[in-house]
Amino acid sequence: MISLLRARKIFPLSILSLVVLFFLWWLGNRTWYLVETRLVRVEWLEEDKVSRTITTSGWLIKEEQLLPSPGRGQLRLLVSDGQRVRAGGAVAEILLADNGNDGRKIVVYAPRGGVFCNHIDGLEKVLRPGNALEMEAVEKLGTKSASPGTGNRVEKGEPVGKLVDNLSGIWYWCRVPREEAGAGRWSSGQPVVVLWQGRQMRARLEKITGEEMLFLLSVYPGDLVHQRQVQLELVTGEVAGFLVPPRAVVERDGQPGIYVISRRRATWVPVQVLGETSGRVVISGQSLSTRTRYVTNPFWVREGDRLE
Repeated sequence: MISLLRARKIFPLSILSLVVLFFLWWLGNRTWYLVETRLVRVEWLEEDKVSRTITTSGWLIKEEQLLPSPGRGQLRLLVSDGQRVRAGGAVAEILLADNGNDGRKIVVYAPRGGVFCNHIDGLEKVLRPGNALEMEAVEKLGTKSASPGTGNRVEKGEPVGKLVDNLSGIWYWCRVPREEAGAGRWSSGQPVVVLWQGRQMRARLEKITGEEMLFLLSVYPGDLVHQRQVQLELVTGEVAGFLVPPRAVVERDGQPGIYVISRRRATWVPVQVLGETSGRVVISGQSLSTRTRYVTNPFWVREGDRLE
């Protein structure tokens, strides 16, 4: 009798537990469905051609001349940073502070035409066209930045700025990855397209020694004059493929792939990554075409999920 009463009590509890579990299962699936439909983004594949580039880091070599202060005193610049001045033009004046020279000023004149720059890095006499240098030795030297400005105290002989001859071009000296340097496609005198901060320039390969290369940039953006150590991309060709955001590529056992929509289901397919440019990955695959829809944010997607 007691066992029968216990069974009658347990039975309703079991039914209630099953109902709760079923409700939780239904709620979970419904929530996941809403996540998929609201958060998952599906787009058509876009085909395009992009530049294949090599990213390099190197040094700019310029025709530049330091402008030393003729005396000790307070500096007052007469031209702005980046302003082009003529030969003989007044660049700065020094309010002398030596005994007996109170109130006397000395003017600093430009010995040649060029762009005035007050970014001093200590490599002006080292990185000069024609110097036989080793990049490793220059990298160990490093830079010693100084930017003298109006109101600063300067010592006699201390640079108040420099002149950069922007008409003679700029040389770019860099180290290229070993596998690229030995590819056999580089030769002296070869024209090369380079990119700096997305801006395109034309250069000429002047010299190649092992992994080190020297390029001449005849025409370049004006603000490049103020730079010393920069990153430039060397354009080595074009590659055609489909452009997708990097997050769309999902790896399985080391194999990259993307989720495509096949028969309204999310299906992972392997792809080959050809390169990357401007925040987009270039891919190719046997089953891909411009009629293929793919998931741009597969974080919320599982294999076989139903997607419209």
